Amino acid sequence: MEKLIGILGILALFGVAVLLSENRRKISFRLVGIGFSLLVALGLLMLKVPGTSDAFAALAKGVNTLVDFSLKGAEFVLGPTIANGSFIKDPTAQHEFVFAVHIGFAIIFVMGLISIGYYFGLVQRLVNTLGRFLSKTLGLSGPEALSCAAAAFVGQVECQLLIKPYMATLTRSELFCTMTCAMATISGSALVMYVGMGMPGNWIIAASLMSALGGIILAKIIVPETEPEKVLKNASVSVEEQSVNIFDAAHHGVTVGIEIATKVIFMVAFAISIMAMINFGLERFLGLFGISAQVQDVFAYPFMPVAWLIGVPWHDCFHVGRLMATELLFNEVVSYGELSPVIHGVGPFVLALRTQLIATVALCGFAHLGSIGINIGGLGAMAPNRKGEIARIAFKSMMVANMATWLSAAVCGLMF
Repeated sequence: MEKLIGILGILALFGVAVLLSENRRKISFRLVGIGFSLLVALGLLMLKVPGTSDAFAALAKGVNTLVDFSLKGAEFVLGPTIANGSFIKDPTAQHEFVFAVHIGFAIIFVMGLISIGYYFGLVQRLVNTLGRFLSKTLGLSGPEALSCAAAAFVGQVECQLLIKPYMATLTRSELFCTMTCAMATISGSALVMYVGMGMPGNWIIAASLMSALGGIILAKIIVPETEPEKVLKNASVSVEEQSVNIFDAAHHGVTVGIEIATKVIFMVAFAISIMAMINFGLERFLGLFGISAQVQDVFAYPFMPVAWLIGVPWHDCFHVGRLMATELLFNEVVSYGELSPVIHGVGPFVLALRTQLIATVALCGFAHLGSIGINIGGLGAMAPNRKGEIARIAFKSMMVANMATWLSAAVCGLMF
């Protein structure tokens, strides 16, 4: 019976989306029905159906192998003692040191591979194929289909960069859909990073692909298309290739990877520092009343009903709600940093396997407050004439993206 609570959560999420809709009469229930059917089918294929679920599990192992390959490079450059933190005796300190080394080198390695994939046109073909699929099945326009298809592979600004020529003329519905989908998913480099942190790769892959569909569905309910005459049906990824050969492409990817890895490491450090500063002030203030709590504990309570609705047993809702609050206030890297030890049985609390799956999927996206600034800055630079509009809908897109990850989590919980 507890498992079926997820059905109530799915209905509640759709109900909230309809209530928030800017034009309920324009909602395409065909899109909603087909989209949700595809989401459920994708979840079954990736998590339950023999053969396909094994294939995705093998893909996840492949991601683990990529991380291992990147460590070979780290060991050669830094030496195995430094790369593996063998000189640090305390296990906790060793893990903290290894995070920067392992995650940084994994991101750089994968970005180099992605750049080579762009050079040979592989990424463009994959995104164009998936874009045509989304366009034909869900009736999305060409540009938004391409952006949403790319969102599960590249970053939240990079997937919009692929449709930069169309950005200035997108309808409000198209713009909202692409922004929501971009924040409801993760990039390939993020996938490798989370696996490097110890998160289950097959769960992460399922979460990102399912939430891409969830983001489309909920975005099209809340901001349905009202300007069909402006919609461009056909579009294709057109990336100006500046690399002269495969070595130049690899160099470009590695350079970009270094920039991303540096930003990730120091943004996580900044988020942890901000969290410590806020918690210091909060604990001092609450200490006057004999109360001990952190900001994540305070915001965990509003998320507890959400956690329960997507299928988390009530006795675990505080822990999962705290993780959800951490993801929204700071970012998903910090949340996964707290969840990973729990999954491996060395965390401060215990979660059942099904709850671990639900929490992993619910946290899997770039849907946090920092993404608002990233989208306003990145997309505003692409379409300066729409920066004000982008700023106005950024917070709503971020919240709907969270709803998309919760929808995927509820579906996964039902399938467990």
